[in-house]
Order: sequence, then structure tokens, then C-alpha cells
Amino acid sequence: MTTPFPFVAGTVLTAAKLNDITNLPLNDQVASYTALVGDAGKRIVMNVASANTVTINNSIFTVGDTLEVLNKGAGATTITAGAGVTLNGLSLVLSQYQGASITFLSASVALVFPTGGSVKTPRITAFSASGTFTPAAGVTYAVSYIRAAGGGTGAGAGAGGNSSVAFAGGTITATGGVADTTASNYGFAGAANSGNGAIGRDSGSTAAVNTLGQNGSFVVAGNTVTPAVGITVTVGAGGTAGTSGAAGGSGYVYIETFE
Repeated sequence: MTTPFPFVAGTVLTAAKLNDITNLPLNDQVASYTALVGDAGKRIVMNVASANTVTINNSIFTVGDTLEVLNKGAGATTITAGAGVTLNGLSLVLSQYQGASITFLSASVALVFPTGGSVKTPRITAFSASGTFTPAAGVTYAVSYIRAAGGGTGAGAGAGGNSSVAFAGGTITATGGVADTTASNYGFAGAANSGNGAIGRDSGSTAAVNTLGQNGSFVVAGNTVTPAVGITVTVGAGGTAGTSGAAGGSGYVYIETFE
């Protein structure tokens, strides 16, 4: 049954219609859409194969108005604020089978709450060498685990390289370890993708540590990303070995998203 909403003067409400009051009318769309005043109390259902938007413009809705946006299609739906509008919510991008409820606090300010849908699962992307990370459709935030490279040992040894992630909101960098350039007779290299500094020893001892390259720093930080737009990931190279020394271990980067 179709609920006679919004009600108008002279509407006759039967028991069946009153029992059906929670069935909000659907507004099906197959392309990007701008919400209209008549969408108050409705569910806007987006069924679009590619990325699309639902735009909320200023002074269309009033205090207390609510509407829902549901994404049925494969393309991510972005709830977009028009000029002068503030939309407060953790995520304004809906993957397929996700939804959001919009409640207006004024003609220009609204709260956006998720209404359920598909469960997001964590995904870890590991980088043992520099490369490009491309967020999936609908992903707007990621957490990075960044280890810089360790420093080398021996006369003339090099520092470990920095590791970094060039997020949309700014680049996050872990600093490479400092080299120990004290002369040594032989050394032990840091393991690949460990970020460990090299160890150096003198020729008369197999126990005492005489030189030690510094480990690369470790940074955990989150930042914004743009769905389907690649960002640069840099994995620092281990610090070079000096004379009779050893090289530091290279770094690594893990990026965690929820999809």
C-alpha cells in the first residue's frame, strides 16, 4: 500500500493506511540527484552503476525534516553539501547496499547517520617496496603503519631512508635511522623490511657490540583518501654499509582500510 504522505486537507485515514504509516515512499533515481522539498519523509534510492551524488542544497528543508538516502547500485553514492550547507557525519560516501538518515537542524545544517547496510571489513595492503595505493570505491579514510629504514654501520655508512604515505590530507613520514660511522671490522646487516639498524663488531670479539645503526622510526597515523584515486607510498631503503660495516634493513608500509 502507498502511504498518503505528506497528508493534505481532507485526507481520509483508514486503519490500513495508519498501520502502513512506517512505509516511507521511495524516490528511485538512476543518475546523480538533487534533493527537493518533496523528498522530506522519503527514501531516495540510488541505482547507478558508476559514482554518483545526492546534493543537499540550502533552504530546501526546515528544522526537523528528515529523509533517507539508500544506495542500491554498484557506484558509490556521495552525499554532497550545496553552497552554504553543512553536513555533519562520519562518512558521507555510501557503498552499495548502505544507507544514511539525514536530519535537519536548520535550513542549512544537518546530521547524517548511517542506517546500516553491508558490513565493512578491514583490509590490509602491505608494501615491501615503493608503489601506489589506490583506495576502493567508497573508501575515504585509511590508517597507515609506517616503518622507516635502519641506518648502516662502518666508516662512511649511510642513514636509513624515510618511508611515507602521500595522503590526500597531507603526507605522513617516518624518519630513517641514523648511521653509526665508527670504524668496524665486520658487521651484521639489518633484515629486509624490518627497519632495523645494522650491527658492527671489531675483529677481536664475537660478543661485544661496538657499532649500532639506529632503527628507523615507526609511525601510526590516519588520514583522508579519495576513492579510486592512487596515492604514492614510499618505502625507505636501508642505510648503506660503510667500510667493513653492514647495511641497515629496509622499511615497510601497511595501509588499513574498511571496505
